[in-house]
Order: sequence, then structure tokens, then C-alpha cells
Amino acid sequence: MARSPEKVKIKDQRILDSIDHFLNNNFSIKEMKLDEALKRGKAQKMEQDEIEYIKFKDSLGKIERGTVITEGRVIPGYPHIKRIFTLEKGIAKNIKGKTLYLEEKIDGFNVRIAFVKDKICGFSRGGFLDLFVTEKAQELKLEKFFADHPEWILCGEMIGNTPHTQPTKEFDVKLLIFDVIDENGEHIPVDKKYRLLDSYKIRGTPRIGQFSKEDIKGIQSAVAKLNISGAEGAVIRSDLGEIIKYVTAESDIKDILECAPKLFDMPIGFFYQRALRSAMFTEDFKLDQKQYAQKLGNAILGGIINGLRDCENGHGIFEDFEILISDLRIWSDIKKTKSKDLTIEEIWIKAQKDKFRIRFRKHYHKTTRTFNSYLNGKAIED
Repeated sequence: MARSPEKVKIKDQRILDSIDHFLNNNFSIKEMKLDEALKRGKAQKMEQDEIEYIKFKDSLGKIERGTVITEGRVIPGYPHIKRIFTLEKGIAKNIKGKTLYLEEKIDGFNVRIAFVKDKICGFSRGGFLDLFVTEKAQELKLEKFFADHPEWILCGEMIGNTPHTQPTKEFDVKLLIFDVIDENGEHIPVDKKYRLLDSYKIRGTPRIGQFSKEDIKGIQSAVAKLNISGAEGAVIRSDLGEIIKYVTAESDIKDILECAPKLFDMPIGFFYQRALRSAMFTEDFKLDQKQYAQKLGNAILGGIINGLRDCENGHGIFEDFEILISDLRIWSDIKKTKSKDLTIEEIWIKAQKDKFRIRFRKHYHKTTRTFNSYLNGKAIED
């Protein structure tokens, strides 16, 4: 695990060489050296499964948060994608390409899969070598892809029974690839990505279709169908490599309903942003204002009331998760992710052939404490 950043000693000279090249050449940060990045807390030395690596805790210049340097190579952090609030004007202002590719935006666990030290490894968006993602990625028959492209990186969303997403009985875990990064750190073009994933039978995010930039009505129709189906939204890519995202009102309202019970454990901007986006989507698509006002109001009010009732019943605010794993170290790592505001409770562990199915609960104490204090008569000055 992490050691003192200021006094860290790197055993592998290849990591030192690659980090210097990465900082000084790739992004023209001529003065920034490894020691300084570590001292400033921007980078951190890690070790997991005998793999020594450097991860960037924060963005540094053009280096994205979550960037990993290991075994003489760089695994770039995945950049944040620009969000638009109006479809037609957002496309016109942010996209220069003539051909657009629409894909469904998936609400999952953002991961990168790479071949490191002769094995398939999974990294979280923050740059951690994640044992859970690694185990699941190794089950997905990606050996042929990495045998042919050992320096390439698969970027995707993991959904299903993960430590971060809602459990389901329909399947265990799915990894949906939305980007592929080549050996030069470049995101390959969309049409090439589609051919590549198809040739290796790797599941990608759902493809909505290919559109001319001028076909706004066709794009609007596709996004309207996403909203009706309750999908999160669309990722819009161009033939020039540009990329933006646009989220549906139904998805924003659903997020508010699900997260309002843990009101004080969420950043307040979470709710502001989704209320704004749902209103703008409603106006953009000329949806029934009264209907969506009622949906939004019910999400806020209903979500908070659900949380208050859970506290009144003595349960507090919590969410349940379920995972199926072979390596019990994964569960040990999950249990370590606790603080004064978040604790993990094991519900049960069941042996399932050569694996373990684990049900656990995340308790959100900040909201629980606050709701309970108000329910018990606390007064505040405002």
C-alpha cells in the first residue's frame, strides 16, 4: 500500500526513467521531477500484488488524475468529458466533425484494463490497482486482445454486482468498453474502435447510431428514446475525435431520488446540477412541465422522507451491495474503506462453488446523525 511520499525509494529504474520522460517530454513540464511531484502530494508510490507503481492523486498540468506509471510504461488517467446542457446548440458549439457517433452513457464504475507484468490488471479511475476489477477482468477472456496489443488499454464501465453499483440478479458483472488507448497514449478513432471490439468479441457500450452533424432531428429522436427508456444519456463522438455527453431528465431525477436519503453525505452540488439539468432537458425537448415538476418534486421530497423514515425505524441511512469473488483479499480491502462518516457491515458470506458471495452494507453516518438530531428536536439558528 501507500508509503511516505517524501522519503519513497523506487526500486525499479524503469519507473524512474518513464516518469522523467513522461513529465519532461510528453507534457513539457521541464522542471517537475518525481521527487517534487511526490513531495507536493501530487503523486504517490503504491505496491499491490508485487507490482510497484506511481499514481497521480491529482491532476498536474496536462497529466490527468489517476495516471499510472509502472513497469516502464504510462497508463493515462481517463479525462473528464465535457457536458452539454442543450443538445442542438451544444453540438454546434463543441463539435467540428461532420460525422457523429452516439453511444449510450452507462452509469457504472469507471475502470481501465491493462497488461502489466505479464497479467491482466484493472485500475480504478483514481489510479489504484484494484483487486476486484482485476479478478473480473481476468474472467472475461481478454488474453487474445492483450497478446496482440500488450501496450493498449481498455477503458470501460463495470456494472452489476460490484462494490460501487446496485446489485442485480440478472447477471454478475458486465464490463462495457467505451474507449481504447493505443501504445502512444492516443484514443483510437471510433470506427476503428468498433471494428476492434467486434473482432475480439469484446462488449462495448451500446451503439445508438451514426449521424450527420446536420441531422439534429435524428439525434433528438434518439436521445428522446433514451429518456423514455430511463437510460442515463448519450455520449456523442465525432470523426475528429471530439467527445461530449448529454444526460436525460429521467436519469437526473432518478439520481436525486436514490441519493436524497443520504442528503448530508453527498456534495450539495450533486443535487443542484441534476435539478438544473433536468429542467434544461425538459425545456430543450418541450416535455410536459407539470409532469416533470411533479417527478422532480417527488424525487426530492420522497427521497428525503424515505431517509427520515429509515432513521425513525432505527435503521439509519444505508445501501446494500453484493459481490461474487474468489480472492478474499478483495473483501479485506473493501472493509478498510471506512471513516467516521462511512462504515462497512458484513451481512453474510456464502460459499458458491469455488467462490464467495458476499452481501454487505454501507452505513452513511453523517446523514443518519443529522436526521436523528432533527427528529429528536434539535434546534438550529439560521
